[in-house]
Amino acid sequence: MKFELKSIGYWSAIRVSFIVNLILGLIIGFFFAIFVGLMFSLVSNFAGMSGMAAFEEDMPPIGLLLILYPFIIGFGGAVFNTIIAVLGIFIYNMIGKYVGGLEFEMNEMRFQPIPQSPYVAPYAATRPNQAPYTPPPPPPVQPLPPDMTPQDGKTDSGTPPQRNDEGFQI
Repeated sequence: MKFELKSIGYWSAIRVSFIVNLILGLIIGFFFAIFVGLMFSLVSNFAGMSGMAAFEEDMPPIGLLLILYPFIIGFGGAVFNTIIAVLGIFIYNMIGKYVGGLEFEMNEMRFQPIPQSPYVAPYAATRPNQAPYTPPPPPPVQPLPPDMTPQDGKTDSGTPPQRNDEGFQI
């Protein structure tokens, strides 16, 4: 089967592009904040050795960097990259209208059903064209061997032992 991608919807591309770029921007912004914080601490150590103490007073705290940079880079990058993606989609849709879009060749795959176990749970759904599975009958009960006898008070006949209510008073 051949398919041709003639145009891309703007709204779906905006949503996907914004969310993906926001998540990537937050992750990159976090690592950038750690990098900048390490560079600031390295530069402040060198400045302290040279006698320039003015740089330490102007340096922002690393906690503020870890909070602000991911949001600034994440949101700013998401907005900027989404605008770039919309421009790219606009150009693709114009070219696709006149020249044609990308062609994809795909094969349809048919999956073979997995053979089911003969022991299917009773609550399992059956197919409408298939008869429900009936489990095999239980094995027959074998009598006790002659050298074994039942325990006291228990019988194999299926009748319960006699009740004695003499000591019970209301």
